[in-house]
Amino acid sequence: MSDLIYDPDICRNISVDIRYVLFIIDKFAGAGHLIDEMTIVE
Repeated sequence: MSDLIYDPDICRNISVDIRYVLFIIDKFAGAGHLIDEMTIVE
C-alpha cells in the first residue's frame, strides 16, 4: 500500500537478508524439513 499512498505515520518496512531468515528457520525454529523442500540456488 505504501507504494500507492505513502503515509509516514503508519508505513513501516523491515529489511532482512534472506540467508538469515533461512538460518533461523533451520537452526532455531527446528524446521529444517522446510529448507530441504526448497530449491535454493547459490
